[in-house]
Order: sequence, then structure tokens, then C-alpha cells
Amino acid sequence: MAKAAVVAALHEGNFEHEAREALAEKNLLAVGDVDANEVAELVLRTRSEDYGESPHHWDQSVLVHTFRPTVRGERWYIKVYFLEADRDDREAVFMSVHRAGS
Repeated sequence: MAKAAVVAALHEGNFEHEAREALAEKNLLAVGDVDANEVAELVLRTRSEDYGESPHHWDQSVLVHTFRPTVRGERWYIKVYFLEADRDDREAVFMSVHRAGS
């Protein structure tokens, strides 16, 4: 369910980015190095064993989704959560979109 919701948010442009240090290295979507369609493809290519959930470190009531797909020999790291999780048109907030090890 998280995979479909993240992809829908990306395709609809219904997302934002969490402010953080090292944004240029840790959120390639935020700085335009990858686009929403590319990130959607990465999320769709994530296998179940490369997906995880955990509470947000600032707000334990927020569930963070972590995708770690390997595409064309490169491992990626994508962390995202949703605002107003009970709505169908919920907004995604990307914390990280980068190659693993970056």
C-alpha cells in the first residue's frame, strides 16, 4: 500500500521535502538531480525485502517508509512519510532520495 501511495503522490506532484542539512547530497529529488518519474520508478522496483517502516525520530506517531531498491547495479535509499495519513490525497514528504553510501 505504501508503494502505491508514494507513486501516486509523485505522479500527482503531491509531495514536498523535509528541510535538512546536506540537502544536495541526501535529497536528489529536492535539488532536481532526479525527477518525480525517476523516483516513482525506483519505488516501483523495490522488492518487499528492500522495504521497511519505522517511527519518525521527531514524532513517533508518524510512520516513515524506507525503500532500498537496486536498479542498474546501483543501490538507492529513499525515505518518505505522509502528512494526514488517513486521507486519500495525502501529501508525501521526502526525507532522503540518494544512492546508498552517499
